[in-house]
Amino acid sequence: MLASASMHKNLAALLMAFAVLPVAAIADEAAKPPPPKWYDTIEIHGLVDAYYSANVAGQQTAPNFLRTFDSANGFQLAYGKLTVQSAPAPVGFRVDLGFGPVSEFTTFDHLQQGYVTVKLPGDIIVDGGRFVTNAGAEVIEAKDDWIYSRSLLFNFAIPFTHTGLRVTIPIPGIAGLSAMAGLFNGFDQPAGVPGAGAGVSNKVGSPKMGHLALLYSGPSNTTVTLNGYYGYTDATQGDTKTLLDGTVGRSFGDLSLNVNADYGRQSGKQYWGVAGMARYSFFDDKFRISWRGGYLDDSDGAAGITNAAGAKLVNKYWEGTLSLSVPGGPNAEFRVEGRYDRSTDARVFKGGTEQGQGTIQVAALAWF
Repeated sequence: MLASASMHKNLAALLMAFAVLPVAAIADEAAKPPPPKWYDTIEIHGLVDAYYSANVAGQQTAPNFLRTFDSANGFQLAYGKLTVQSAPAPVGFRVDLGFGPVSEFTTFDHLQQGYVTVKLPGDIIVDGGRFVTNAGAEVIEAKDDWIYSRSLLFNFAIPFTHTGLRVTIPIPGIAGLSAMAGLFNGFDQPAGVPGAGAGVSNKVGSPKMGHLALLYSGPSNTTVTLNGYYGYTDATQGDTKTLLDGTVGRSFGDLSLNVNADYGRQSGKQYWGVAGMARYSFFDDKFRISWRGGYLDDSDGAAGITNAAGAKLVNKYWEGTLSLSVPGGPNAEFRVEGRYDRSTDARVFKGGTEQGQGTIQVAALAWF
């Protein structure tokens, strides 16, 4: 009798549990937040970059030699940019539209970047379209650089953008280390044809340029990037180009250091250069001082540096720059910099009458 009663109790408890399970599952499902709408995953960002430049000894209406993005003197609106992006989950995208003088060298029909991103298992990232290069120690957006003007290496040793496909693969067992491989339409294509005006695309056919890289981001803000490029510059040239690029950076509290080196070779001619940068933050990052020194050996004329008349120059150059910057809140910054460029072998500044050039610049940057 007692056994029968106990069996009935256990059976009742089992039936009760089965009855409650669907209710609990429904409650758990109701407690989960609904998946975000597609428009909730979209991010929109903007940037405005303005500056004033004065050539210490030169004619103010003439451009500053060896400068790409900030060659004009006087008051200038250098760049305005709008970014729309969505993180891959597993598919995302990014579009950067640029306007102003900077866009003449870095965009095609105002498109600085436009690519689709796919995230595969194992955190493998695949990008297809047009994207900025990861070569060099600086970027197109001045707000993300320590110094407003760009180095000799950024201006003349590396490409600005690539059009093609790239894959980034984390390397197992080493935190922060990944490998990258890419296949592009030539070197900095489409980026404009010499003599045809900015934003004119070369017709790139089957010849391509390949890219391999190692990327490391470790403790103490240690970063290492090693890039190797080899292939055809465009479809009309039968020769190939080689570019080796390396950057090492590290922070020591308020002090940050960075070294960049490049070697390029094409048609039996070569160029090489090195740049070193340092930045120190004062008063809990309310004030910053940055310094950069750089050297570019273009004795063969392989870097493609030309004078105002379009004639190719064969020379060696160095530059030294000191910059003071004050953040104007989390989304603005003011900078003042003095820079001196010099040619070691010939008079190439001020219409071919001087070996050196000094400039002073004041910049205002704002973004959201």
